[in-house]
Amino acid sequence: MNQVTFSDQVKSQVLTMSSRDIAELTDKRHDNVKRAIGSLAEAKIITLPQIEETSFLNSIGRTQHTQSYIFHGEQGKRDSIIVVAQLCPEFTAHLVDRWYELEQQAKKHYIDLNDPYALRHALFNYTGQVIELEAKNAGLENAIQIITHTNNAVKFQQACKILNIKHNVLAQWLRSHGWDRHLNSARTSTYYSETRGYCETKYQQQTKVKNNGDLGTYSQIDFFILPKGMQVLAKHFNGDKR
Repeated sequence: MNQVTFSDQVKSQVLTMSSRDIAELTDKRHDNVKRAIGSLAEAKIITLPQIEETSFLNSIGRTQHTQSYIFHGEQGKRDSIIVVAQLCPEFTAHLVDRWYELEQQAKKHYIDLNDPYALRHALFNYTGQVIELEAKNAGLENAIQIITHTNNAVKFQQACKILNIKHNVLAQWLRSHGWDRHLNSARTSTYYSETRGYCETKYQQQTKVKNNGDLGTYSQIDFFILPKGMQVLAKHFNGDKR
């Protein structure tokens, strides 16, 4: 559950930019950016920044962790600009713009501790954020409870709408976690997902009229995500991000 503390609102902010931010900005591989930073620091052109663990969402919406250099303050601003100029000179202006955006955002959140009006305003903002977060968390928990206690299974497209995610994101998650497989180009549940009560597949014989007017039969395959499976997905995509 997200938490906001009043101390977070009033303490001064230190502007930072990671080597991963620079990699995304310049469209370069992160390991190449880190290598360039190391070379420039070794040549004493820049100061070697501290390295920290950072997290990011990969292409399928899962959280990954990596080691990144962290630039901060005026020294970090200068050094990061030198790094970008070395890697990709045409993106230097973009980095300068990004630092400007960060500085403007910091100004918006700066609070003068000697100004009673500013402190009162910050307290009202903090209270509003707490109320908003509590409402969001309550709404999420209520949605999960509704999904969990319903007796109705949902189809793949319905699940995407309920979870508010794209089809390819859910498809990749189901496949990577062993919840589904393809049978004659149709999505079906696996033994793993069926035995755990996450998914099920229903097979029905249907009749249709062929082009020549004769009656024919075919098997209709429907893949469903059960309430227990929806609970796991709701917590992953909207809450715990496991």
